[in-house]
This record gives sequence, structure tokens and C-alpha cells, in this order.
Amino acid sequence: MVKGAAYLILALLILGAVAFALLSERARGLAAVDRRLAGLSAPGTAPARAAAAISVPERIAPLLAQAQLEVTVQTVRILAAAGFALVLAVLLAAGPALALAVLLGLPMAALSWLRGRARKRVDALTEALPLYLDGVRQLQAVGNSLSQALSRALADASPVVRSFFDTAARRLEMGAPVAETMQQLADRLQVPEVSMIAAAIRTNLRYGGSIGAVFTNLAQILRERLRIRRELVAATSEARVSSRVLIAMPLLAMVGLVLMNPAYLDFFVKDPRGQSLSMMAIGLEAIGILIIRRMLRLEF
Repeated sequence: MVKGAAYLILALLILGAVAFALLSERARGLAAVDRRLAGLSAPGTAPARAAAAISVPERIAPLLAQAQLEVTVQTVRILAAAGFALVLAVLLAAGPALALAVLLGLPMAALSWLRGRARKRVDALTEALPLYLDGVRQLQAVGNSLSQALSRALADASPVVRSFFDTAARRLEMGAPVAETMQQLADRLQVPEVSMIAAAIRTNLRYGGSIGAVFTNLAQILRERLRIRRELVAATSEARVSSRVLIAMPLLAMVGLVLMNPAYLDFFVKDPRGQSLSMMAIGLEAIGILIIRRMLRLEF
């Protein structure tokens, strides 16, 4: 049963790769037509050929924005080819059971890496935002408009703040509305702290008042959130270490058994019953990891 399911999934993977190649070829043809039309409309100028970004699911788009990664057709093509080659190599070397495990594990590993990168970037951003807001408030106090203060404060801000806010700053320099620009940034990132800034600016521009006092209070709120978050991390450090030990114990036990008795894996690799048990063990381990990570997720 496991072997049949593995071959079926691999067949679907091959069909998906062929369909993706055909769609990519069609997209390249349309892009070539667009470049030719652009050249005819503006003779004497050669349009630059840039990597076109592709649409991604709505649940993945905020993670990519937080991790500051852009998925292009070329990137997807390279990753798909590498993943297909790896799955095919495992299929030929170890059989369909391990190939199926690799096929299911690669997306989970990629998603875990993406979430880790996004979390690190967002944590660095939230730690630097209070100082950025202080800079915006000081620049506005000496006579700069709100859009000018938001743009000019980036010069002295942390590099991570500049990397996230550069696009919004360019839009502001071109005359885009402040509230709309900050709201677009908040919608794209979906970071609570950035959403708070956008909501504060939008409310102040609509109802009036001192934006400097709003930024002062907001910076204080963000610092208080950082303090509470550090306390929560310190309070749950023992539970997080225990969770890592629980996750690593089955893997370490398996490695120890293999080192003591290399033939121990033959049953799980060659025998159909062992393959079924291997898939069940891998599935239960993955479910346990997800449950533990969900239990330790800090949201406030």
C-alpha cells in the first residue's frame, strides 16, 4: 500500500513538473511579446529584463514579505528541479518509502526555514521600531511634514528598518498619501507593530491631534511589548528546552540502535510491514513536533 501510494505521488510530481514547464514556456512567450511591444512603443530603448515575481498563496505571501524573499519563476524552477532530482535519487537508492518521506519532508523543512527566517527578521524590526518612531517624532518637531519625517528618519534608523520601510519611503517621496502607503505596508507584512503604526497615522490624519504625542505613546507601548515578550521567553525557556529534548529523543534512539546493530534498519527499509511502520513513525513524529510548536507559540 505504501509503495503504491509512493509511486502515485511521484507520478503526480512528474506530471506537475511537466505542467509547470509548459506553463513557464507559455509565460516566457508572452513576456517576449510584451518586450517587443514595449520596444515598438519606445524605439531606441531596450527594456531591462527583470525576473518576474509569481503569485503565491495568501498564507505564504506575508511570510515571504517578513522574510524579505521574492519568489520568481527562475527560483521556483531551480528549486523544483533540485527537489525532483533528490526524490528520484532517493527512490533509486532506498525505495519508494523513503522517497515519499523525502517528498513530504522537503516542503515542511522549507516552510520551517521560512518561518524561522521571518521570525528573526520581524523580531529585529520590532526591537528597532521604537528608536525609529523617536526619530520621526524629533524630525517632525523641528518642522518636517509627516511624510518627510518618515522618510528622513530612515537615514539614522537600523538597517533592518530601512530594508522594510524603503519601499514605503520611495512611495512617500513620489507623493503618495501617508495613510494609504503605511496601510499597504502593514497589509503586506501583517506585523502587529507595523499595523499599530499605520492605524495611529490613519486615525490621527482623520481626526487630528498631535502626532508627536501619538508617536511617543506608541513607542512606549512597543517598548512595553518587547519587555513582556522577553519575560515570556525567559519564563518558557525550560519548556522549550524540554520540547527539544522530547523531539530529539526518538531520533537519537534510532541513531543509537543503528550504530549498535546496522542490520536493524533492514526490516524498516525492505519489508513492507517495516515500511508501513516507518511511515507511521515519521508521521507521528511530525505531528508531535507541530503540536509542541503550537503549544509553545507566544501570542499576545
